[in-house]
Amino acid sequence: MHSSLLTVSMSFVAVCSATLAPQLASANLLTNPGFEVSAWTTANNVLTNFPGFQGVWGPEVGGITGATGGVTPASGVNMLEMYDDGLSYTQTFQSVDVSAFSTMINTGSATVTGDAFFNTVGGYIGAFSAVNISFHSGPSYGTLLGGSGSGTLTLDGNPLTWEQATISSLIPIGTTWMVFQVAYQNASIGNNPGFVDDAHMDILPAPGAIALLGLAGLCNRRRRN
Repeated sequence: MHSSLLTVSMSFVAVCSATLAPQLASANLLTNPGFEVSAWTTANNVLTNFPGFQGVWGPEVGGITGATGGVTPASGVNMLEMYDDGLSYTQTFQSVDVSAFSTMINTGSATVTGDAFFNTVGGYIGAFSAVNISFHSGPSYGTLLGGSGSGTLTLDGNPLTWEQATISSLIPIGTTWMVFQVAYQNASIGNNPGFVDDAHMDILPAPGAIALLGLAGLCNRRRRN
């Protein structure tokens, strides 16, 4: 008797979780994720004024381009192109207001996932790329709460193949802004360009939180019955 009830209960939780997950998960939070709109600003603008440049890509050195150097965009007609900035990494940033997710984030159960596709011109191997997300309590980089760590990738050197770097991280309580970052290690690309396309970032509840929400739904249903 009890075993049968447990089976039904767990099945109901699974159904609730599957139903709730799409409602709580976000779509791609990045603007112009495929770099199809040929508009950008500077990295400094993005990092010092999140609201003023929200949704605008800010490369340190580079911009948006079409097919070039034997590399065709992963999708669409444009992609991001970055060059050595003379420092350790050449980077591009986009700020995103995530205050709409504050209720979920402040329970400590929200997860962010991010990814992007990378490619370089042919003739050499070992280009080192990365994707990273930083978390902020306010609208400027000085409110940094921490970072996701980096999802890194060493490319195969074939300009005909795009390769994906990914990352997933819990979001710190108090986060209201995130900065999505793509980068290449300068020493690994030298005088060659590094390309990025089809970037993606979304927020969703941690798996345990979805299960608890499903269980809560089951409890409410039982009370009504």
